[in-house]
Amino acid sequence: MTRNTASAIIYLVLVAVAITSKIWPFPLGREIGVALTVVFLLMELSRAPSLQRNVGMLLFGLGVLAAWFGDDLAGALMDGLERSQIFLVMFFAVMWLREPAVTSPSLQTLRDAVVAQPAGRRYPILWLSGHFLGSVLNLAALSLLSSMVGEQKDARLRKRLSLGLMLGFTTASTWGPFYVSISVILSAIPGLSWFEIAPLGLGLSVFLLIVGWSYDRIFLREKPAPGSIRESRPLTPATIGRAGIVLIQLIVLVMGAHELMGLSIPVALGVTAPPFAIAWAWVQVQDGARWSNGAAPLIRRIFTNLPELRNEAIAFVAASVLGVGVSKVLPPETIGAAIAEYGVHPDLVMVSIIFGMFLLGMGGLHPVVIAILVGEVLPPDVIGIAPEVLAVALLGVWGTSTMVSPFSATTLFMARVVGLPSHVIAWRWGPPVIALTTCVVAVYVVIIRHLLYS
Repeated sequence: MTRNTASAIIYLVLVAVAITSKIWPFPLGREIGVALTVVFLLMELSRAPSLQRNVGMLLFGLGVLAAWFGDDLAGALMDGLERSQIFLVMFFAVMWLREPAVTSPSLQTLRDAVVAQPAGRRYPILWLSGHFLGSVLNLAALSLLSSMVGEQKDARLRKRLSLGLMLGFTTASTWGPFYVSISVILSAIPGLSWFEIAPLGLGLSVFLLIVGWSYDRIFLREKPAPGSIRESRPLTPATIGRAGIVLIQLIVLVMGAHELMGLSIPVALGVTAPPFAIAWAWVQVQDGARWSNGAAPLIRRIFTNLPELRNEAIAFVAASVLGVGVSKVLPPETIGAAIAEYGVHPDLVMVSIIFGMFLLGMGGLHPVVIAILVGEVLPPDVIGIAPEVLAVALLGVWGTSTMVSPFSATTLFMARVVGLPSHVIAWRWGPPVIALTTCVVAVYVVIIRHLLYS
């Protein structure tokens, strides 16, 4: 048995244990899941890129040190490792959806229609396509639509389309049920449901679209270069409808399991995504042999690629342990007392969190670290705000903060598409528009707090 096969088996069993223990708890389920998580990390740590490995080890070490000072090292490690498993289930589920999405004829037709849009309509349609496809398909949406960016010869147009696509994709993290951001926030702020925060996040995304579109028209837009628009099919209701049917089916299945069976969204997605993806790959084969040419190759590729989730596993396990560890040495009661003593206004706390995520994102820190830390150390009752308000504050800058990080998956993907170093996108292209969107998030959160939750 090869190392890759062993790692894949361990990850697969880990996911099965994590899902089963949430639906039908069984003796030692927590301990088995934690042990499998540790074994997977030990096997894959050396194969991770040095930057992700070193940052992950640093955050993990800080969490362990904090827990030790808080006199609860064993408890913090167990809690952090256990909490991280639900995110590993989420990554597993999303991986299943990527390949059939990229090869889907209906989604390819939609992609071709989006690519063919004329100047003037191109930015909002690209933004909306990346936004709504990304809300269900995650990174597969970028894979589908990135051809529009990669084929551009004009450097200015390539920058505009890159920013538009990235903004559409990342701002869907404010409400998209299949984004890991939603799973983290619902885990970090117990008692919230997706239906309570999705309308607020969706409303915020409308304002972020307006900001991105205005920035593009005022500062970046110029006369289109000849030949920059490719001839293709028009964007008709039938084209949108065929693609929408596939996505709606997945949403109904996952959210139905979430509501009717009481499963969390990551667990519902973990249960639903594999059979849905297999059926999706099955129907894409037109002339017989649907199992051998469609479903079976997908299953083999997913199994082979499971160890590639090592980077996500390292980041989210380290962030979970750090958040729990810090909460042991800085309990919320202590923070709450300090806020009350110095009279720090809740609005100031929220705005500081929002801009802190933006600045730390530029430094390369993943937003999951801040979100989990805030959930553990600064829960809503300590700040003095409604849980929904804190959730929207964190979700509002979750995705956009990855656009100014040269190490995020979104920025690294677009760097490969446009053939530029990731730091050019993160530190030259992104900061002006992301600074504007961050201001909008801060204003939006303060307004909804006083209008709806005062």
